[in-house]
Amino acid sequence: MKLLILLCLISFSVYSQRPELIDLKVTITNINDIKGNMIIKLFNNPDSFPRKGKPYKVYSEKVTTNIVSVVLMDLRKGEYAISIYHDENADDECNMNFLGIPTESFGFSRNFRPKLSGPTFEDCYIDANQDVSINIELID
Repeated sequence: MKLLILLCLISFSVYSQRPELIDLKVTITNINDIKGNMIIKLFNNPDSFPRKGKPYKVYSEKVTTNIVSVVLMDLRKGEYAISIYHDENADDECNMNFLGIPTESFGFSRNFRPKLSGPTFEDCYIDANQDVSINIELID
């Protein structure tokens, strides 16, 4: 009986220490060409956003319609920022012109539109303490 009680207490302790997980649904609109892939980069660290090669997770979704919805599942509660680009030619990179401006459609969470410089984490963060649905409109 003591062993059973001990096992129950251990189980409860382990279960109560698990982080609560949330789902983040991202709907992407303003897709002009039905081809290639939508690359979604999820960041959870302000110091790494939106630098190349520093995302927390990367998702790729084939573009088959002019609206793409993706559910990013089982994320820990917290703050996230998202950058997206439409990899129309499926070369696994966001193509840029000689000034460093993307030549493929792109977007950010909170629909931040850069003017003279790229966004900061604070410009784009999502407070994800429960399941969240967001819309991101691509910039041409």
